[in-house]
Amino acid sequence: MNPHLVSYVMSYYLPLMNATERRAYKHLTGTLKSTMGRSDLTAQQEARNDLQFSHWLTDDPAALQLASEGWQVFLERTAKRIFAEHEKDIYLNLCPRCGELTRTPTARQCRFCRNDWHQSSKA
Repeated sequence: MNPHLVSYVMSYYLPLMNATERRAYKHLTGTLKSTMGRSDLTAQQEARNDLQFSHWLTDDPAALQLASEGWQVFLERTAKRIFAEHEKDIYLNLCPRCGELTRTPTARQCRFCRNDWHQSSKA
């Protein structure tokens, strides 16, 4: 999946995560904060000793399985599932000139070709 699409889906469609994915997301976020950006299995174990973030971690086997390969793999898999199951609910704001995905669902300027459609009426 395109990294821009992963970022877009995970930034604007987080409510479409299921409960297990939410637990894994919180677990990995706590791990990242505790270990200063690491999310591998070793980092997840180290985070359990951090009193400040250990309450963010989970013992749910399903969530731990989702988190087992780290942050980036989790984001890609979750975004792919969300997009596959909710494609009709996700608005992809594409540049009318080059067809690339904009940064946000309401953006009116393309980050790739710099096309600006602020003055045109909304589609």
